[in-house]
Amino acid sequence: MARDISTRAVHGRDELLLLAESRLEAAGAGGGQLLLLAGEAGIGKTRLLHELRERAATRGFALWTAAASPQDVELSAGLLLDLGHGLSRAEQADVSAFGRQLVADLEHVPEESAYAGDAHRRRRLLVRDVADRLASRADQQPTLLALEDLHWCDELSLEVVAHLARWLPSLPLLVVGTLRTDELHDNAPVRAWRSRLLLQRMAEEVPLARLDLVETGRMVRELLPGPGASRGLVELVHQRSGGVPLHVEELVHAAAQGHLSADPWFVPETLADAVRQRFDALPEAARDCAVAAAVVHRSFDVDLVAAVAGCSEDEAARNLDELVRRWFVQPESPGWFGFRHALIRDAIEADAPLARRRALHARVAEVARRRPELGGDGYRSAHHEAAGQLEEASEAAATAAERAAALSAHEEALELLHRALRCLRGSDGRRRVGLLTRRAAEAAATDHNAQAAEDFERARQLLLEDGDVVGAAALLPGLVAVRHLLGDALPARLALLEKGLQEIDRCGEGAGTQRVRAALLAAEAAACLVDDRLDEAIDAGEQALRVAEAQDEGTRLNTAATLGSVLVFAGRMEEGWRRLEQTTLRARELGLEAEAARGYRMIGSSASTLVEYDRAEHWLAEGITYAERTEQWNHAHYMRSHQAHVWWCVGRWDDADEAVQLALSEGEGGITTRIIALHVAGFVALGRGLLDAAAGVLGEARAAGEAMGELQRFAPALWGLAECAVLARDHPTAVALTQAGYDASHEVADAANLFPFLVTGTRARLALQDPAGARDWAAAVGADLTARGIPGTLPALDHAAGLLELAAGRTGRARELLGAAQTAWSGRRRWWEARWCAVDLARCAVASNRRTDASVLVEQVRADASAVAAAPLLDAADAVGARLDRHDEAQPWSPLTLRELEVARLVARGLTNREIAGELRITVRTAGSHLEHIRAKLGAGRRSEIATWVTSIDDEATQAH
Repeated sequence: MARDISTRAVHGRDELLLLAESRLEAAGAGGGQLLLLAGEAGIGKTRLLHELRERAATRGFALWTAAASPQDVELSAGLLLDLGHGLSRAEQADVSAFGRQLVADLEHVPEESAYAGDAHRRRRLLVRDVADRLASRADQQPTLLALEDLHWCDELSLEVVAHLARWLPSLPLLVVGTLRTDELHDNAPVRAWRSRLLLQRMAEEVPLARLDLVETGRMVRELLPGPGASRGLVELVHQRSGGVPLHVEELVHAAAQGHLSADPWFVPETLADAVRQRFDALPEAARDCAVAAAVVHRSFDVDLVAAVAGCSEDEAARNLDELVRRWFVQPESPGWFGFRHALIRDAIEADAPLARRRALHARVAEVARRRPELGGDGYRSAHHEAAGQLEEASEAAATAAERAAALSAHEEALELLHRALRCLRGSDGRRRVGLLTRRAAEAAATDHNAQAAEDFERARQLLLEDGDVVGAAALLPGLVAVRHLLGDALPARLALLEKGLQEIDRCGEGAGTQRVRAALLAAEAAACLVDDRLDEAIDAGEQALRVAEAQDEGTRLNTAATLGSVLVFAGRMEEGWRRLEQTTLRARELGLEAEAARGYRMIGSSASTLVEYDRAEHWLAEGITYAERTEQWNHAHYMRSHQAHVWWCVGRWDDADEAVQLALSEGEGGITTRIIALHVAGFVALGRGLLDAAAGVLGEARAAGEAMGELQRFAPALWGLAECAVLARDHPTAVALTQAGYDASHEVADAANLFPFLVTGTRARLALQDPAGARDWAAAVGADLTARGIPGTLPALDHAAGLLELAAGRTGRARELLGAAQTAWSGRRRWWEARWCAVDLARCAVASNRRTDASVLVEQVRADASAVAAAPLLDAADAVGARLDRHDEAQPWSPLTLRELEVARLVARGLTNREIAGELRITVRTAGSHLEHIRAKLGAGRRSEIATWVTSIDDEATQAH
């Protein structure tokens, strides 16, 4: 991959930019000052200065730039010479001449005449004259003088800047300098200069802090948009970079090239070289101490460094002082130290010879055994592995993984189990099976589904080879669950479960057989549920509950959650929701994290699909928090995708889009999470009129869902594609897609996925001038919806019936049905259908000559659609509005609509927006939207001007009467 990853965006510096803007404004008004941007290398000083230069340019400032280089500390006036040479290349002749004269004055200082006397006096005169010349030039035009890398600056240049600083408050000149705080050595001229100016209040210093995790995440996602910027990558980059923007950029480049996935400790060569140059300048004893500290891989105290380095505590203390002074390490708490950021540590360790590193790691492991406060078994296992002590590493890692899992640290447990298996030696098959099974469970919890499937299959194979058929069958529910997330079709998953049942049937009723049979039946019920085979799901679930042993609470709770979801999809809402909620809370109370997270998932996703959005928002938000806290990442990602779906449904499209991007970028995600996220991305795109983009993502979702053979995976994509076709006026395609959606749902008596097709299919058939076909369609789909009786799906019946009545010219009945549908859609917070229903009501009002009603509806739709940039709705509202305009004769209140006139009259009466909303029974936001339209049409800036216009209209009407 070509190295094209870079950014000029300034992240996490909003407050600093506001401060800089205020200083620019003050300088433009003649009150300049000296501003110092301070921070360590790579912190973003130059980037911030660049942004400031661009803002100054837009304000008409002249821009002067100079920079010091490492050798300039020994070169008299080096910074000023760089300034003069830069100005001498300016296009303006006077500026160029000024720059050449400045260079000449600095390069050829006369020994006598104007500068007669001793050298000290001549130098002071030179400083005064150069500063005076710069001030005089800047006084002609507001100017920004940007001085980079002052830490390398010579004494003469600094004296000139200090002299100039005294005059800045009366000049239109802002001087901005950058300096590295990690280069302020004792002998650096800038050190005393900076202290003097700050103490005398002649300069203002702005320290640049490191980016926090959120700011780092924004930067990573800008540099590497799309699914590559996962949560794990953001956390790794933040931990390794320490929040230094330059290091973030370099690490993201390394990630884009695949280096970080191959080696999380990879150090980009550019950064390694920078560290190496500074490291080589250290005394040998300090270098040895630094290597020992780097191998520790965490905070360290003097005792630990001395033990690892093999030196006395006094020697270790002296060397640490040197490392602090040279900005390699820093105090973190009393007696404890750490490297300034992980990249310094990793670069130093990587440069040490392998044999030396292994010996040092062995010492760290031995010290850690005596001092458990350093990190316990997990920390020790890493050092045993690095030292080549593999058996010790495997045992310590396995012990630490068990402890981590018990504390809900499943990501940590997974990493430790990787080490335990990687370092495992010997032929103990049972130990390997145990580790594989544990790793599969942790991988499934953290959404690493391919790893989980591989481990389950390998463990099952080893158990079968060892003759443990029941143990092998017990792994099948977990394997089937992750194979589902990887996209396996239902028949293949059911075949695996059936195979397991047959295997244990041949084993008789030995120990554990019933427990395994219950788990297999519970998994079968869950598999049938996701394919909407509700009767089969109920049958398998009830068998599982009968077979499950009393102590097998996990299987019982999982089965109960499955049956609760089956009941709500079957229309038995009260009973189903109660069972789901009780089951989830019981699992949480017992500390069964996987079962509790699954319960949250089942409630939230079911409510999301069944148009129970209040319930969905509550349980999804609570469930995501719980799943993230317990590191059940697969459940968290899946719930986040459903949360995005709910937000699209209720009109929070920006939130939905952001949640979709997050869901798609996290972990492996599982195919089910990806499909739902693609649905939402397609719905947002079609809602905003981006039909090609919508068709692309919905087509991908449809293909993936159909490959799985699950209705709930492909039906929403079919509806979205049908809606796209209607908006594109491709009505034959819309008819075909809606028919496909109906056929798939009808086969399993589904209503939850079917209901959106009713209105879309009715519109398409009416647009093809096929009212009989539309009636037949509405009757067929309506029968299936009525049979299930799911409340959230039923508004579609009135909506479709209203469209049919409107097409037949029966506007009274149409208005009644559409009004009922709009009320129901709005009550259910189904944003898209409610707004289209309002458009349909407006069309009905036009047809029945209820022009005021039509105008009110059109304006309401315009306001709501504008808020989310719903282009198709805006177009539809404008089309109805155009019909009103064509039929209305010119009225005295033109150019306002009748509704806008009502609002204007209330403004003239002195009512506030909230009072207007109450008077007209509209929302405050709609009242505000009307007011903005009135102002735009009348060219009125204030309410008093609107009141004057209303008075003039009323006077004209009185005179005409």
